[in-house]
Amino acid sequence: MRTYLTLLSIAMLFPATAFADEPFDTCPSKAFLFQSSPSKIYGVNLATGGYSELAATTGLNTHINAVGFNDSDRYIYGFDYDNYRVIRVGKNYTGEQVDVSSLPELTRFISGDVHDNVYYLHRRESGLFKIDLSPLEVDASATLTAETITSNMGVIRASDLAINPIDSKMYLVDNKDYDLYQVDLTTGDTNVVINMISQIGEPAGGFGAIYFDVNGNLYLSRNDDGSIFRADLSDVDEVALGNIDIEFFATGPSSAQNDGARCANAPVIDEDSTIDFGDAPDSYKTLLASNGPRHEINTGFYLGSVAPDSEGDGFVSPLDDNKAGLADEDGVGFVTALEAGKTAIVSVQTSQSGYLSAWIDWNQDGDFEDSGEKVIDNNLLSSGANALSVSVPVDAEIGSSWSRFRFSQSGNLDYFGGATTGEVEDHPVTIMEDGSSLRYYPSSDGYATVAFEDNWPKEGDYDMNDVVIRFRITETLDENDAITRVLIQGYLAAYGAGYHNGFAFRLPGLNRTDINSATTQSHNMVLQETSGLESDANEAIFIVSEDLKQKVPAGCMYYRTAQHCQEDLSFEFELDIYFEAGVDTSALVPMPYDPFMFATPGNYVRDGLWYNPGRGLEIHLADQAPTEKFDTYWYGWWSDSSDPDSDRYFKTDANHPWALLITDEWSWPREHVDLVDAYAEFAGYAESSGNNNQQWYLLEKATADKTYSSEE
Repeated sequence: MRTYLTLLSIAMLFPATAFADEPFDTCPSKAFLFQSSPSKIYGVNLATGGYSELAATTGLNTHINAVGFNDSDRYIYGFDYDNYRVIRVGKNYTGEQVDVSSLPELTRFISGDVHDNVYYLHRRESGLFKIDLSPLEVDASATLTAETITSNMGVIRASDLAINPIDSKMYLVDNKDYDLYQVDLTTGDTNVVINMISQIGEPAGGFGAIYFDVNGNLYLSRNDDGSIFRADLSDVDEVALGNIDIEFFATGPSSAQNDGARCANAPVIDEDSTIDFGDAPDSYKTLLASNGPRHEINTGFYLGSVAPDSEGDGFVSPLDDNKAGLADEDGVGFVTALEAGKTAIVSVQTSQSGYLSAWIDWNQDGDFEDSGEKVIDNNLLSSGANALSVSVPVDAEIGSSWSRFRFSQSGNLDYFGGATTGEVEDHPVTIMEDGSSLRYYPSSDGYATVAFEDNWPKEGDYDMNDVVIRFRITETLDENDAITRVLIQGYLAAYGAGYHNGFAFRLPGLNRTDINSATTQSHNMVLQETSGLESDANEAIFIVSEDLKQKVPAGCMYYRTAQHCQEDLSFEFELDIYFEAGVDTSALVPMPYDPFMFATPGNYVRDGLWYNPGRGLEIHLADQAPTEKFDTYWYGWWSDSSDPDSDRYFKTDANHPWALLITDEWSWPREHVDLVDAYAEFAGYAESSGNNNQQWYLLEKATADKTYSSEE
């Protein structure tokens, strides 16, 4: 028979009214922390250390310990420390007694957890016990029976324990020597997996609450200072060898009395995430698995004028936070260039007073760990705009690198780990030689959009979304304003084409022989074998991809053009172009040069063409002459009204182009929606040769439900 305890009186064992609780609706991602006597219940976000009170009381005037979450019935089970009884707690946080026989009398259990519908209890002086909870599924008032597990756990001075969902083994830490133990639940055999001192320091208090997640990560919450450490116990073989990484993860609540429970089958972060992550490559520790930087949002502390949106994890190439959600990476601006040996000025805008730390990878080795790379150390900033100086080392590596800025209420942050307030912003940076300057297209942090209709020389369905590329260009100028370097960065934003298409950039005014061999091309942050410089052309032409269709993930035919095709970005590129010594770059046409698409050689080209022109079929922006590889045979066919003698190219008689350039991030038409139906003002713009309706492309001018919108 089950009875229910209330707060009416410490002396009253049974209440006048029974308060039966209900099971939790799901397997929650938050950790449950029981503190104080009588116990209060807190919800802890293990990723950030943030916590909030869930219940000021369980209805039991007692201290609850040895708690564990049972995923089978979705109740928390624990031990009534004052009355020597097993209890359970449901979603309303009301405690109720569970009748159990064969437990040792007057024994106060400290550690516990639930696994496969079995509740395990441990106290050093008494040993290890297990209680099968399955009879409660048939009879809610059943009396359960405790069984002793023969074990040498009596030597372990642990404050809590947790069971790994990966290997079904129990783990606990001896508070005095910081040995991490593994326990076989069948035999009770124990062994020391690793001593943690070398990784987290000398013992400084016990771990009153420990938890697992679904990936086999163990989280250890230390009572005295609230420090949360993470140990990766996901690989059974590595655990057996003692090859375990243990690291500081976040700072949570501290207390003299802690005990924790968590559904071990849940990820640490669920779909209701309220966390902001970084965007740099994961070598800088960006993803949660790498203990990347993360901040709990909705706290009023953030960088810039736009509060951060929530993410389930860090974004790494080809994604970043601005591409996938709100453009909230607006808090940091480099007022002056990062020139080797000089001092740069950085503008940082904050929502309110708080602390800022920042790092720059000066030697471009893919981390922020080297001496001098922490460039701002816990500076207290005022609300609004703040001007800060950063000294660039004289030996800083010239070229592209990364920076990280972290802002919070309390400060003292590293470039990784969780924080309960604030925001993290990761920004690519360019380190320049002394005397250099930069020139941008369309801006230092914005993207232009180039969109193609690939049916040339036919007008086709004219939805202008067959290939959509977003890109930006940075030119480096020397002290004489001569261009010494060109950096082109971009990504495939949409691909609605049924045909196979390639994409390239030509640098009109320069030849292939003007390009230095130091030039490189990267795809999704991976350096490619060649720069893409077309070897059989005289002009300086860089092939970004011969077949963009191969860059589109499988699963949706209309990649980011049909509204239901909400696919992640999958292809990003970077062209880093250097010139031979003495080359006169003054002949290079102004940015954006000549972005163009072409038909992938060897594939079916277009309906109605009686041979495959392959690379010879190019589509350029209106009135842009094609490259030397273009097949001029197709001038004037079908809808095309090109006339090289009058410098007219890639337009119809009504001046409709097959390619558009918009110096902003543009919302393109959905699949099979004519451009004029999506943007009615475009017709007047085209027919007037661009003199009228010059802002036809703005989203507020679009027809409702005719353009693609990202729901990321």
